[in-house]
Amino acid sequence: MKNIDIRVRIAAMLMIAAGILVFRTEYAVYLSLLFAVIWASLILGFKKVLPQLLLFCALEAALFLIKDVKAVGNLPLLLVYLRRMNIAVITAYPIAKAPTGRLIASLDRMKIPRTFTISLAVLFRFMPTVGMEYSAIRQAQKYRGVGTSIKTVVLRIPQLFEFTLVPLLIRTTKVADELTASAEVRGMKLKGEYNSYHEVKMHVYDWIALTVVIFCAAGIYYVDHLTGSVM
Repeated sequence: MKNIDIRVRIAAMLMIAAGILVFRTEYAVYLSLLFAVIWASLILGFKKVLPQLLLFCALEAALFLIKDVKAVGNLPLLLVYLRRMNIAVITAYPIAKAPTGRLIASLDRMKIPRTFTISLAVLFRFMPTVGMEYSAIRQAQKYRGVGTSIKTVVLRIPQLFEFTLVPLLIRTTKVADELTASAEVRGMKLKGEYNSYHEVKMHVYDWIALTVVIFCAAGIYYVDHLTGSVM
């Protein structure tokens, strides 16, 4: 499953992402989560998916605790949308973890405009880098005794926010410049046809995987329609 074509991964993400925006029942949401976790785990391994699954569980627990609390305002509604977006993130993981060259080659084969292709590839590479930079900043803060306990975090939220945001902006700006320079060196601005090192071809297992994805998505849509009609 690790070599599933990028186009099949994109199809799975689009179908699930479109579904979670319109699903009316929680049954469909949980089925989408189950599909997303199994799909991403087969491609990347369960350990890579576990943090996002734990995040979904945390959002679910927070929603359960505050859904009837009037003082929090529209926070439950926000948690509902964040919880659904988390499912889309899980289905996007197999795309984000694919080699950049393979991703660009697959998007080119789909006749997607080059500008959008480069932007999407940079986005998928930029977001994990931001997470790594944030982890490095937090580790440096802990070495200096900043934000090492809940008490210090609560009492010094403005200072902690400043100590985190400023170096993160500086680092991400540098990373963005490096990505731009890398793209120019690779000839991304040149016009004409491009040759790719990666072979983009649908194999038998890709067609089987695509068929399974379509049937699973159709099944989830049917369950949502059926349970929604009953309710």
